[in-house]
Amino acid sequence: MMIMPATAGERLTLRLGGINEFNYLSDLLTQVLEAEGYEVEIIKVSNVPMTRMERMLEDGQITAMMLGQTPHRSEHFLPVEVAMTDNLMNQRILFIPRDEQHRYNDVETLEDFRALGLMAGMGISWRDYGIWLANNLPVYGVPGDWRRLYDMLAFGNRGIDYLPRGAQEMAKEWQEHPKLDVEQNLVLVYDTDHVLYISPEEADLHRLLSKLLPEASRSGLIGNLVEEHYPEVLEPPVNLTERRVISLTARPGGF
Repeated sequence: MMIMPATAGERLTLRLGGINEFNYLSDLLTQVLEAEGYEVEIIKVSNVPMTRMERMLEDGQITAMMLGQTPHRSEHFLPVEVAMTDNLMNQRILFIPRDEQHRYNDVETLEDFRALGLMAGMGISWRDYGIWLANNLPVYGVPGDWRRLYDMLAFGNRGIDYLPRGAQEMAKEWQEHPKLDVEQNLVLVYDTDHVLYISPEEADLHRLLSKLLPEASRSGLIGNLVEEHYPEVLEPPVNLTERRVISLTARPGGF
């Protein structure tokens, strides 16, 4: 795709990969590109395991995805260095099995949380996987389609004790998983949001969005769209501003 200064009505077709963030990302990219004079068509690519989506991003079948930044991804895709969810994604809230809240009630610090010895479940390609290891927190990583973790956690016989989700993900997902509870008190926070990764087949689009998305962040557009799309983060059961913060550090030299 050759991206040049837009003429009136010039059309861009973007194939966006992802599971939960499509409406928000579609809205954001449509607004910033239409403001530059482009006509934007968005195609959703979903119901594909994350590992497959990343291969599709690399070979150009997917145009862009919002992902946690890792050295591997930044080597294979083109990152746009912008906090894409206004730092909601890196505030992690826990799905836990039903009736297990008591295990977390006395946790005040990272040391308290670590002392529980509980096993996190997550996709092995998640940025969280390396962060949990860097913080000496037990973690079980599943390859392929990580969405099976919801049932693994609910069944209670697969060796995992909790599933961390971004605050805005939890706000959308908790009603979809009635066999799980949302942990009530804690939010585990690290310092880097998801970024937008562009297919290496779309270098011109990468250059364009590397200009437009930082401007969208500085202008407040990203923050405003996050508030518009995810007001539930301030409501029960997420209650983001009322939670006890457990700060996590990223792996030295990584991410």
